[in-house]
Amino acid sequence: MGITAMQWVEGALWLDGPTPHGVVNQLLTIALIPLALLAQAWGPLFGSTFVLPVRNRRVPFYLLLMLGLTIVVGARVMYQPTHTQVTPEGHLNWYSPQNPPAFAIWAYSLWALVIGTPFLLWWRPFWQSLLIVSWGWFWATVSYIYTDSAASYWCFYVSFYAAFVLVYAAMVSDDATSP
Repeated sequence: MGITAMQWVEGALWLDGPTPHGVVNQLLTIALIPLALLAQAWGPLFGSTFVLPVRNRRVPFYLLLMLGLTIVVGARVMYQPTHTQVTPEGHLNWYSPQNPPAFAIWAYSLWALVIGTPFLLWWRPFWQSLLIVSWGWFWATVSYIYTDSAASYWCFYVSFYAAFVLVYAAMVSDDATSP
């Protein structure tokens, strides 16, 4: 459930105000947002190890691992955000120097691909992975087109994902004899 980490960080930011130059805001922006973003990419990836061993899929696994790390570190180094701001429409802007934020469509799409790929490659049945990923990509597209913060509707996806995983966990038995 690493994909939901950002919602916890954003909840803490909203509890802080978010104060434009507050210490809590700065701590969360500098320390926890990069970790939460990395959890979005690595959560599904590491979760897949509970179903399929890495040894059978080393190249795609480590490629996605490194790509997620590169994107998070690259964004942190490029933008060097010190504080999260509130956009004119009331969304959080945590990684763009402009307010409202401006995200490159290619970078936004690459991030969505990194997060969705583990589901599409290794979650079975495939129709479930397609449902999970397409729902997330739908809300990401709506958010990118209609709001002043490209990631503002991400919570719809994360909420759906969390509900799906809870229902799925209730349906699957934890039989010790299962592989």
